[in-house]
Amino acid sequence: MSLFISASAFAQTPDTLNLRQLRQALDEGQITSEQLVKFYQDKIQRNNRQGDHLNAVISLNEDALEQARNWDAQRAKEPGVKHGALAGIPYLAKDNIDTQMIPTSGGSWVLRDSTPSRDAFVIERLQSGGAILLGKTNLSELAASYGWLGYSSLGGQTLNPHNLKHDASGSSSGSAAAVAAGFAPFALGSDTSGSIRAPASVTGTVGMRPSLGLISRSGVIPLSLTFDTAGVITRTVLDQAIVLDVIKGSDKADAATANVDSTAMNFVEGLEQSSLKGRTLGVVTNFIGANAQVDAVFEAAQQRVAEKGAKLVRVVLPKRYEELWAGVLGPVGDAEFSSQFERYLSTLNARQPKTLAEFVKLSEQHQQEQQGHLMNPKRLAALKELSEKSETDSPLYISILSNTIPALRTELAAVMRQAGVDALVFPTINCPASVVNGQSDPDYVCETADTYASAYIASATGFPEISVPAGIVKGNLPVGISFLGWYGEDEDIVRIAYAFLGK
Repeated sequence: MSLFISASAFAQTPDTLNLRQLRQALDEGQITSEQLVKFYQDKIQRNNRQGDHLNAVISLNEDALEQARNWDAQRAKEPGVKHGALAGIPYLAKDNIDTQMIPTSGGSWVLRDSTPSRDAFVIERLQSGGAILLGKTNLSELAASYGWLGYSSLGGQTLNPHNLKHDASGSSSGSAAAVAAGFAPFALGSDTSGSIRAPASVTGTVGMRPSLGLISRSGVIPLSLTFDTAGVITRTVLDQAIVLDVIKGSDKADAATANVDSTAMNFVEGLEQSSLKGRTLGVVTNFIGANAQVDAVFEAAQQRVAEKGAKLVRVVLPKRYEELWAGVLGPVGDAEFSSQFERYLSTLNARQPKTLAEFVKLSEQHQQEQQGHLMNPKRLAALKELSEKSETDSPLYISILSNTIPALRTELAAVMRQAGVDALVFPTINCPASVVNGQSDPDYVCETADTYASAYIASATGFPEISVPAGIVKGNLPVGISFLGWYGEDEDIVRIAYAFLGK
């Protein structure tokens, strides 16, 4: 299917167009929402469970075509009327984000029939804006990978569209792989410790972890509410801005949204005039050396930033910022998961488990019956261990929340202020996409114990970070770089990213 834009003499398919172009085509009658939905459904049918077997999409919305036809009818009744930025445009959502029209499983076979009583806040915002939910995407089970990135007992293994021997990182692997494969123009994800940014980096897409509180988490299966946030994966920074303008906002069901004043924020306005001239960026040197090709991409990105007019200064973060998993994210996540997950389970219908222990028991039965895909044994073992303890009253947990995290925020701000930077820049993760379990790649090199180490900075401090494509390395594997900005100044970090990427 070809799509002609305005008076252009060339034709483009929808998966090559940004959201603004798609909206323009719909408003001008050059394509219908029904055609758009069918286009993406066809791509999913050809390469999700067959063809490339990407396993990016876990379920489909049977009402998507009807919703598209309704939008087409409304446009036909109101010729010339300019609708919202996402009106009649399809999207996908990670399957840990509640949707009434499709089950929300978290990638778990146990929750495969779980239909929440209401939509998540971000889904409600998108529906109000006229966007059409195509389906739900695969993920690392319950948003934690335990070595099997992008694998779940319900959805199986998500593959990287750029190299099928490699994964799409995790945990928002399905969302990133789907956008990269052209299954949808954008997809919702969630990020606790890198789960939007890392998949974006390895699939050549744009992914942002916003300031904690910019986007509501209500209706998202929790992993650790101290660090959890919802977000979006897109093809371009412009698309990222368009979706952020729709999904940001205060939510009484999520107290964290009171900490960020998003009412005056407008991500799209003035975006295309963004420039790096006069900017100062801090080049973080803590996270290089694991892969020479990634380091080379990062060096080239620095040169590109300098050529665009920015001043670069070297920043070495204190050693503790290299050890945030062991010192902060790991213990807090372990302490919080059981009680927060059970609080979520309590909102589900009577057929679903109500305790983590019950969930673990049903998961163990699934392993024995060997229906569908087996659960990652390490994930199951971790859940069983967590079901036997809850440590939100432990002195360590209380100290990390009361002392460690506030100190990290204060210190990071002081480092940035002393260096005089608008943002920090570093490789999103310090290795390309890893090799899928059972596959081999003799050329793959990753000399680090934790490729996500740099991603923990934004998670631990709540500062915003956006990952954008920066290059391609051997094996056709994309590499992303990240810009980390000041808390609450998300518009600025999006503008910096746009000025770097140019789209």
